[in-house]
Amino acid sequence: MGTEAVMGTTSGSSYPSSTIEAAGSGRRAGGATAVAEADPVRAPAVARSSQTRHLTLSYYPWITQSISGAPLHRAILDFADLLQSELRRGMGEATHLKPLDAMEIPDQLAQIKDMPANELTCKIALLNPLGFALINKQVPAIESVAVIRRKIGADPAGPTYKAQLYAHRKTFLTINPEVKLVRGRSMGFGSRQSTSNFLVPAAMLLDAGIHPLNGLSRSEFTGGHDKAAAAVYEGRVEVGAGHDGVIIDLAGKPGYSDAEQVLQRIAWSDAIPSDPVAVHTADPAVRDQVRDALIRVAKPGESTSAGNQVVKRFWGTQEGFEPIASSAYAVLFRHMERLSLSANDMIGKV
Repeated sequence: MGTEAVMGTTSGSSYPSSTIEAAGSGRRAGGATAVAEADPVRAPAVARSSQTRHLTLSYYPWITQSISGAPLHRAILDFADLLQSELRRGMGEATHLKPLDAMEIPDQLAQIKDMPANELTCKIALLNPLGFALINKQVPAIESVAVIRRKIGADPAGPTYKAQLYAHRKTFLTINPEVKLVRGRSMGFGSRQSTSNFLVPAAMLLDAGIHPLNGLSRSEFTGGHDKAAAAVYEGRVEVGAGHDGVIIDLAGKPGYSDAEQVLQRIAWSDAIPSDPVAVHTADPAVRDQVRDALIRVAKPGESTSAGNQVVKRFWGTQEGFEPIASSAYAVLFRHMERLSLSANDMIGKV
């Protein structure tokens, strides 16, 4: 179960390629059945030269619920500085990485969609899983080169995470509530474009025979994981949806310190491929340099490194990056199909 090691050497480095298995139990059980191996055929390294190469880095404003605005942008700038230094090791000192301002997911996908041209060599995007799946299907040349690893409880760190349904302990008055009890209740989702804040939890309801619209007394898009959790805590909705750490995150906010006692989990989802770093470039060697640089910035097993600590500020994890194949994210389309949701339903602006 979990990650199988498929060793490959790229630009002088070696590391395991990612696989997500369907069988077994634990954090990688179930949902992420398709994927898996990063391509073992590696492009040649980019020749170090004085040629100027420009790259951009984009991100979305709800990449984390712990910081936003200027503090989030500062964290992205610090990450970009480290990544630029590592890119220069492989591509030369004339390599320049420009961090862009935060973009909502539809705008971020529009930005990365067109192939870089003129002086721009590569576009890099810190994406959410669903956003990447949608743009990769539309433009296969946009590839995932790395995935941020996460650790859930006592399970080993790996390239997946989970969604959960949860409620106020007063809602069901039972120690082990089941998803079927959500029928007829009010529901708080987060963002329409979120994998674990909407898409996967909605599919969990459908699995239990509950339509995520007509099977509820009311559904509300609150605007984020933290906002949905706060709405459940405060009694404004009865059931919430979010990522695996949403209750713990809420407990870290002023006024919600007892969130882990007030809220209770109803069910976990199957494993979901974690947040990817995507690239769009015409040069496979540049693609591989970006992948290698990411892994040098935040290497698995080095949680206290400067790179992992910067990543922790905006992605909430210090477990590092590993390679992942773009096909890992195709599993998300099964949820969309079952819910009769189109790409425009998911990323169209409201």
